[in-house]
Amino acid sequence: MQEQKPCPGTRLSDRVILSKIIAGTWRVDGENGEIISARTGKPLRFDKRKDGYLSTSVNYRGFDVTISKHRAVYIAGTCKTMDDLPIDLSLQIDHINGNIEDCRLANLRMIPFWDNNHPLSGRKNRIFTDEQVGEIRKRYAEGVPPRILAAEFEVNRVTIHRIVSRQTYAEVGL
Repeated sequence: MQEQKPCPGTRLSDRVILSKIIAGTWRVDGENGEIISARTGKPLRFDKRKDGYLSTSVNYRGFDVTISKHRAVYIAGTCKTMDDLPIDLSLQIDHINGNIEDCRLANLRMIPFWDNNHPLSGRKNRIFTDEQVGEIRKRYAEGVPPRILAAEFEVNRVTIHRIVSRQTYAEVGL
């Protein structure tokens, strides 16, 4: 098994979230999994993306920054200063119970991306065995196009791309 290394850095979205909390523009309701606007006193509106996650766009210093609800709740609920922000880009926020709409602070934890989408991470069971992942990577390396692999394994081409680029199943060899 290949050793996984951290990827140093801080996410802009994390800095934006915490700056809004520190400035008092937002506050976190970790018990209900909401970010509350100080101006209106109501929860921010998060829209469901194609992948099912809830997100919003925030203008920060002239840039539109996408903020995921689960990440906003976790960062706002666990970080008090900029020094508390995670400094490893490979860390992701995981929903312990597997329900990506349940953004209560008690249901969120920070784990490395290679542990996310693993049966023990709270997400659905994996759809491929380690042998199938190895076969996909081997055949891709031999030049088989992702569309062919996707058709054979009955998944979307994006799934194949994530496997061969090690965005998923990163701990599986080959």
